[in-house]
Amino acid sequence: MPVRTNDIFDDVVAKFSKDSNAFVAKFMEGQSTGSLPIAMGPALRDFPGRWREKFLNCDADNAHKAQMPLIVEIGCHSGHTLCDMAEAHPEALFVGVDITFKRVVQTAERARDRGLKNVFVVLANAGGLKDLFAAKEVSGFVTFFPDPWKKIRHAHNRLYSAKFCSTLWDQLGTGGFIWLKTDHLPYFTEACLFVDHSGFHETSTLPVIGEADFSSFFLRRFDLQGLPWYSRKWSKIES
Repeated sequence: MPVRTNDIFDDVVAKFSKDSNAFVAKFMEGQSTGSLPIAMGPALRDFPGRWREKFLNCDADNAHKAQMPLIVEIGCHSGHTLCDMAEAHPEALFVGVDITFKRVVQTAERARDRGLKNVFVVLANAGGLKDLFAAKEVSGFVTFFPDPWKKIRHAHNRLYSAKFCSTLWDQLGTGGFIWLKTDHLPYFTEACLFVDHSGFHETSTLPVIGEADFSSFFLRRFDLQGLPWYSRKWSKIES
């Protein structure tokens, strides 16, 4: 059950019955009780500009979270990579965004089971990302293997566009970064042009994450099959 609307604050949960999908029920319970680090729709209205405060409220013993870098993975899937990054970098906060109840719940459960207090997961369509964070609130965006929409007639659905890159620029603080991986060369070439033209500068080392090269389900599958994939990193350097 993917979320298609670009309205971040739309009450999508209200459109589903708890009986329609086991993950819908788990999501609704996890959000209402706070047993899982998840949110969507109207519950997100007071998050933009206050993300670090929200993490602090979940773990009041760590007041330093108000100053920690905020890294966002767009398309976190089942959360393996997001949780690996969060575990490797307890000095940073990580937000995963995905469009299905199953992926969001599985990611949140994985973070909970691994005892990670620096992970939060959002059920939302990245097309509405502009409303999820305030200007310069984010330290870095990670996008690993987004849907390439390979057919030409579907290319307009691709995540990376001039408008999307403009949103990333606005929401990243100075020195913030973008990290993209994909197995689809035409999409990679197109996305790189959009990012370059938005004012970002290619870099080899990322702040916070450094030179670590976090794997993923897709990356491991491509490596096992001997298939190529492509990666690039950019930094926001304001003149």
